Amino acid sequence: MSVINHKVPPQSIEGEMSVLGAILVDNQCIHKVRHHISADDFYREPHRLIYSACLDLAKDKAPIDMITMVDLLRHNGSLNQVGGAAYLATLIDYVPTAANVLHYAKIVHEQALKRRMLSAAMRMIDMAHDEHCDLQDAISESRSLMADISGSAHSASAGDIYTLEQRVERYIKYVSQVGSLRFRTGFGEIDNAIRGVAPGEVMTIIAYSGTFKSALLQNLLQGNAERTGLRQLMCSLEMPVEKCVEREVQIQCGLEGRAVEDAFRDKLWKDLYATLLRRKSDKVLVCDRPRLSVEKVSAYIDIARAKHGELGGVGIDYLGLMAAEGRTLFDKVSALSADLKGMAKEQNIPVVLLGQVHRGFAQSKGIEIEMDAAKGGGDIEAGADYMLGLWAKDDKLFAKLLKNRNGPVGQRWEIDIDRDTLTFRGTLPFNEQDQEPEPSHVQRYGRADLPKW
Repeated sequence: MSVINHKVPPQSIEGEMSVLGAILVDNQCIHKVRHHISADDFYREPHRLIYSACLDLAKDKAPIDMITMVDLLRHNGSLNQVGGAAYLATLIDYVPTAANVLHYAKIVHEQALKRRMLSAAMRMIDMAHDEHCDLQDAISESRSLMADISGSAHSASAGDIYTLEQRVERYIKYVSQVGSLRFRTGFGEIDNAIRGVAPGEVMTIIAYSGTFKSALLQNLLQGNAERTGLRQLMCSLEMPVEKCVEREVQIQCGLEGRAVEDAFRDKLWKDLYATLLRRKSDKVLVCDRPRLSVEKVSAYIDIARAKHGELGGVGIDYLGLMAAEGRTLFDKVSALSADLKGMAKEQNIPVVLLGQVHRGFAQSKGIEIEMDAAKGGGDIEAGADYMLGLWAKDDKLFAKLLKNRNGPVGQRWEIDIDRDTLTFRGTLPFNEQDQEPEPSHVQRYGRADLPKW
């Protein structure tokens, strides 16, 4: 550690002087580099002050020269701190040519990234030596530090802007792959409406308590694993893994919860396990760590991929139990909604997120669910590509499509569920008068038939 502390931090004073000199020689250089480097990228404090002054003048569309720079720096009280007018003149004389300003900026930015890596490494070393530091928290913070560095390594460039030809090429590649990668609910009418959840998209399911939303998520993940053969990751913030297993056996083997417990207590579980394997339950991974943040969910996605291969989807049960910064529930939900959407895009994976309804709706059971029922405010909708709402009335379960990036909304269905085994069997036509639908109209759930064990 002494070697790290005593080495001079990575820097390029020559590169910094060349960038600033190029800007003073040719004002157009500020527009070339301002999206590639920030004031914090400069190692020397005088250089940070000079670059900040250049940005301020450019923002005001004022010329950047000796006169304007001296005037602004004097007004800010930092002229002497940067070395006065004499140092500005030195910068102008120092740069060999303004034509290479992007090359100089790249050098400055890379040295800044190395310093940030060094700072992050020192923080990790401190945490590793701290006997009272929680290991999982330390790992999470370390990942967050590296993610920040990775994010700052990407600067704005012309490659981020797509022409029509480039957009079409990307879409051709997208449609050739997305069909096999979409997360499908298995409910034919719902999948036809939304066309499945593509990688990078989020489907949020909001529901009253007691509407089997956790069981629905397990049905969705297990069904998608069975259809695609890809592994699915369930982040169960509410249920411990033992309860997840019990429900998994209920769903896959057609048993009631007590029967599952009795079978395992009597050591009659081998046939049940064989059924789970046959139905691809080994493709479903479960993490039951509580209070997961978005960063930790992303970290577990990386871990799952590294150890088990590609993932076909991620389910989170549920939003209200996730860790996030913010004073109010609205602040936390707003941050989580935006960050989960960002995570889905960065990880390029379909995400299914469960959420609750707020107290006003929860006290009015039986009322048809609406978009504004989501607990935490309307920002849940902002981060979702699709939203499905569940509510129950007269011992019947209903679903409504609240948001659909790929088409109309408002479609409603009755959900056919076996409450004893938690098996979702399909959708039935929604009946305004709540009459019994004709059995022949049942839209079967898109999985293999589930015979009783």
